[in-house]
Amino acid sequence: MRRSFAIAVAACALSAGLLAGRGLSGGASGSLAEHLSTYTWRLHDGWFGGFSGMELSEDGRQMVAISDRGMFVTGTLQRENGAISDVENVEAFRVLDTKGTFPQKAGLRDSEGLVLQKNGKLVVSFEGNHRLNRFAQPGTKAQGMPWRKEFNKMKLNGGFEALAIDNWGKIFAIPEQPLGDEDRAQVFTLKSGRWEKAFTLPRAKQFQPVGADFGPDGRLYLLERGFNGLGFRVRVRSFAVNDSAVSDENLILNKGIGLHDNLEGLAVWRDEAGRIRLTMISDDNFRLIQRTEIVEYVIPQ
Repeated sequence: MRRSFAIAVAACALSAGLLAGRGLSGGASGSLAEHLSTYTWRLHDGWFGGFSGMELSEDGRQMVAISDRGMFVTGTLQRENGAISDVENVEAFRVLDTKGTFPQKAGLRDSEGLVLQKNGKLVVSFEGNHRLNRFAQPGTKAQGMPWRKEFNKMKLNGGFEALAIDNWGKIFAIPEQPLGDEDRAQVFTLKSGRWEKAFTLPRAKQFQPVGADFGPDGRLYLLERGFNGLGFRVRVRSFAVNDSAVSDENLILNKGIGLHDNLEGLAVWRDEAGRIRLTMISDDNFRLIQRTEIVEYVIPQ
């Protein structure tokens, strides 16, 4: 998600550096997930940065990410002793519109959410000019998707950032800003070519849903980001989903200001040891004072 608060973000980066230097994570006690690694990814290409969504293969190696300036990026995650050490075989593809062109105005290509279907097709959500498109593969022309009149009420910078697809191929979408009660996040699902209300999730005012994924355990994992003018905080919760009902809320991760950058993309998978891993990527807002991080946590067995 792109921001225009340069001074505030500068303060965020400064705060993050100071806190990290003092060894303070700001994390709440009792979080279930354990930190494995934080990899700062750097490339000097002009398109690099602004990552808002990601998907990983079942083994956690092959990555496809989306940036909020309209780029698909693929690559292979390398790990040493279980920690991310590099991103290899990197390729970038423009996110084309339904006419097969690449919009010149950045606001028309603000791609935010991403899901990978079992048939290899990609579904992308956009902010600004709110819409959802499907792509046969990175670099191909967009295909239009169904819309719901209610979606037109989404705020300019509060659209669908969190997309997820369950083990049966059902797509779910969660707007960043609430559509309805302030303390509930409305979740929509695509059924028989129509978007319907699925269920709501409890929502805290200081957190916004920015990423989601269904894990190999069938649970819905929700990545939430908070910003208080000084820095970013991150939270991950998981839920049991049964058709149109949700239950068993678990707080998996809760970290405060200064430990991570602006985490927005989430992929959940099972590693060779049988543990569930959370892999997250940050949106650096294309600012030198921020950084692109790929962060991994593991849920102990």
